[in-house]
Amino acid sequence: MLFVYLFCLAGLIALWFATPDDLGFLDRSLLAEPAWLDFSAAVFFFSVGFFGGALQLYNLCDRGFSLRILIDILEAPAGAVDVDYLTANYSSGRGLVWMYRKRIDDIVAARFVRHATKSIMLTAKGKMSADLFINARRVLGVELPQ
Repeated sequence: MLFVYLFCLAGLIALWFATPDDLGFLDRSLLAEPAWLDFSAAVFFFSVGFFGGALQLYNLCDRGFSLRILIDILEAPAGAVDVDYLTANYSSGRGLVWMYRKRIDDIVAARFVRHATKSIMLTAKGKMSADLFINARRVLGVELPQ
């Protein structure tokens, strides 16, 4: 995904330098001054749009648990499934155990948790992230899980 971002960013930079400041029709009073501010704003808003939009769409399609369940039901031979089928066949037959193992491996690699014998424990980074998430949900008025 980073390669796609960098490729598109290179295109943005090329377009920014290839187009006239006024785009051929804007009044000079509408232009951002100095020029580096206009360029920085273009890169900033492009990055926000890319990572806030395109990357979230990718995550929804790739990692969305509920969406994956819908896809598994659609791909099921009978077109209807029970909980046992989903548990064993989640994500094209990999199963829920695979999903949890993959997610735990990801948060271990990101140092949010660490292994302690047969358990996992929050690291300081993981505790801070969890606290931040809980407080953000409270501030936004989003229901906390029970």
